[in-house]
Amino acid sequence: MTAFRSALVAAALMACGLSAPLLAQTHFEGAGQESSIDCDDGEAHITGASNRITVDGPCRLLSVEGAGNIVSVDLAEKAAIRVVGSSNHITWRAPGQARPRVSSTGAGNSIRRAQ
Repeated sequence: MTAFRSALVAAALMACGLSAPLLAQTHFEGAGQESSIDCDDGEAHITGASNRITVDGPCRLLSVEGAGNIVSVDLAEKAAIRVVGSSNHITWRAPGQARPRVSSTGAGNSIRRAQ
């Protein structure tokens, strides 16, 4: 669901006196760091260069912007991975035979299922 559509749904629910469930969003920004973050059935956004990040899930969206990041992520069954930059290496795990929707813009990015 796009951010615009999510906002429309939330506004409609609020107009009816109901609240919309919010997806957890985790943001990481840095350079040359090693860290673990929790996606908590929501979204993880990573920005920077030369980071080594472990994302615990399940994660519905992983977004990586930058260069030289190494990211390992646990995905939800219906998930997406978006990568913008160069030389990022993403390794993902998903339940069963599930495969994420993948978008990669830039040179030298690798996005593959964990062995």
